[in-house]
Amino acid sequence: MDRRTFLRAGAATGAVGAVGAGAALLGGPARSAQLFGGITDRTWAAFEAGLEGDLVRPGESGYAAAHRLYDPRYDGIRPTAVVRAEALSDVVETIKFARAHDLTLRPRSGGHSYVGVSTGTGAIQLDLTRMRRVRYDAGEATVQAGARLFDVHDTLDGHGRTIPTGTCPTVGVSGLTLGGGVGVESRLLGLTCDALTEAVVVTADGAVHRTSASREPNLFWALRGGGGGNFGVVTRYTFRTFASRSAGFFFLHYRSADAEQVVRGWLARLPAMPRSSWANVHLDATSGGIDVRIVGLSTTGDGHAEAARLEASIGRPVTQATFFTRSHHDAVRLLAGCSTRTDQECHLVPAGELPRESFAAGSDVIAGGVTQLDAAVRLVRRRGLAGGGGSLILDPLGGAVGDLTPGATAFPWRRAKGIAQWYVPLPASAGSSTVDAAYSWVRSGHSAFGSASAGGYVNYLEPGRALRTYYGSNFDRLRRVKAAVDPTNFFHSKYSVPRP
Repeated sequence: MDRRTFLRAGAATGAVGAVGAGAALLGGPARSAQLFGGITDRTWAAFEAGLEGDLVRPGESGYAAAHRLYDPRYDGIRPTAVVRAEALSDVVETIKFARAHDLTLRPRSGGHSYVGVSTGTGAIQLDLTRMRRVRYDAGEATVQAGARLFDVHDTLDGHGRTIPTGTCPTVGVSGLTLGGGVGVESRLLGLTCDALTEAVVVTADGAVHRTSASREPNLFWALRGGGGGNFGVVTRYTFRTFASRSAGFFFLHYRSADAEQVVRGWLARLPAMPRSSWANVHLDATSGGIDVRIVGLSTTGDGHAEAARLEASIGRPVTQATFFTRSHHDAVRLLAGCSTRTDQECHLVPAGELPRESFAAGSDVIAGGVTQLDAAVRLVRRRGLAGGGGSLILDPLGGAVGDLTPGATAFPWRRAKGIAQWYVPLPASAGSSTVDAAYSWVRSGHSAFGSASAGGYVNYLEPGRALRTYYGSNFDRLRRVKAAVDPTNFFHSKYSVPRP
């Protein structure tokens, strides 16, 4: 059960394209070599011999599992090869090989990219998931780029420490950190990128950079919220850690008819909500209109006080309320939907065997506007009454997120009230018309928000949206950093930061 399924349940406790698959005759039928992207078997073999990891190409055993992402919708995309890196040197050599042979490179860590940019037909997919070691020493966590969130928390919980992260256990630490990193501890501890003190990154020329606030500060600034796949391949992160705390959970259910008032009361409560508290609103389209829930927690160890204040702000009676307390480790597992599964099942399964789902999604950064939020709620209700599926999830910001200025890191939304995520589940076999219809509804959500939306969250990329809307006032500086560290635009996709 993933995070969205858990939140819905409450608290009762690409096209296919064969790339270079043909054989080229070299000197007649007796001398043939397979060509992939114009590169011979001998060249590929020499490249693989220099790797500590391995290389998988189309037609070889394990290729289908090696290149697939979290969303089955992208299974038809066929990279020219998948490099399963095991060391920094593999990243360097893969970048150099891709440049030498004019190949696109697509780094992949968790593989949860909403728009599938962790892979690409004809590209080399650089899979970092084997590089997942986590070490703790003297208040700092050193994390390899392929680690997932549960890898991080499993290690740190043994020392009574934590870093602020999201909740899905299979999300890679790389994508989360590079996009900012919003989660249930953001109000208390800041974003994931705020805890970052150092990043080792390989740029397009194959050079290794050890960046921090004092070493190459512009690049380090861009890596803290500027999004993945823009400036280089990060291979290692160093985070300052915090003492872990137990969490007092509360789950409040409301009538569908009260959805607008629930959102209004939640929004009104945010300015006074203590940093030790977090609560989001989950609105699911159902045949009855909307299923309405608030999922909250307090790191003081008891959620009753904050729940009572939220109820008072909303001014509508709950239909069901549930309370309980969990240790930090168990809280992480619960929020990830893993309360009934073992740690082995939640985070140690091979990347190709992860639970998967297909969806269309997008986001709005909540700058204000009670009237516009009412319009967004009505949009969800109409979809449910019409028999469609979809969700609107409202996550709070504020607290420690606002301790930094919008320009302190590349993440620009320091003054926003929260982030709204639009979500539409899709069948794995969804055709283009079904996908287009889902994104059309997401766009209607943006229209409903109107001026109440400041932009979007870069970790929730969606097709057709202007890139500037994800970066706000930091966009032009990010473009200058891009021109400085990647002047040939080697790291590119239609979602990457463009040069000036």
